[in-house]
Amino acid sequence: MCLAMVYKTEQKAENLLLSNVQRIDCKDGMVYLTDLMERQVVIEGELVSVDLVGNTAIVIPRAV
Repeated sequence: MCLAMVYKTEQKAENLLLSNVQRIDCKDGMVYLTDLMERQVVIEGELVSVDLVGNTAIVIPRAV
């Protein structure tokens, strides 16, 4: 099983959005992150990078 750590803007500890992410869905300008315990975080923005070897993903929030 491949789980990821998802960060906002760049990979820094203070930018962690959710860990142990099992699923990432993108729809209508929203990024839906679901972790191993089925908790969900929804971010308005876009998924810009996924590193499958490093188990990380980067989401850029939409500017308000």
